[in-house]
Amino acid sequence: MDNNARKILVVEDEPNVRNFVKVYLEFEGYKVIEAGNGKEGLKRVDEEKPDLIVTDIMMPEMDGVQFYLNLRQKPETKQIPVIVLTVKDEFEDIKYAYLIGVDEYVTKPFDPQQLVSKIKEILS
Repeated sequence: MDNNARKILVVEDEPNVRNFVKVYLEFEGYKVIEAGNGKEGLKRVDEEKPDLIVTDIMMPEMDGVQFYLNLRQKPETKQIPVIVLTVKDEFEDIKYAYLIGVDEYVTKPFDPQQLVSKIKEILS
């Protein structure tokens, strides 16, 4: 499979983390689109139609949970796989994320190779 056609939206308010994920995914051959919060993320989803989304939870304006729930309400975006990438590592947070339907949950600090493996698994 050719990753070059696969677009990944990274929704993360921390520029350093967003850039780290972007550089790593681009190195793996993905096209990366960026957003600084959930509100911006929704706009980017409409413009770019990504194949997969990696989102933080704690962000200004619209957090990752609200962003995810907004995606799931629209027929044209409800099938896009979502990976949560967050510092929230409490069992209750993780359980809630899986209950609402996120595809994967990765806690920071994270191994970028593990993130890439999960992305490849979901997109295959």
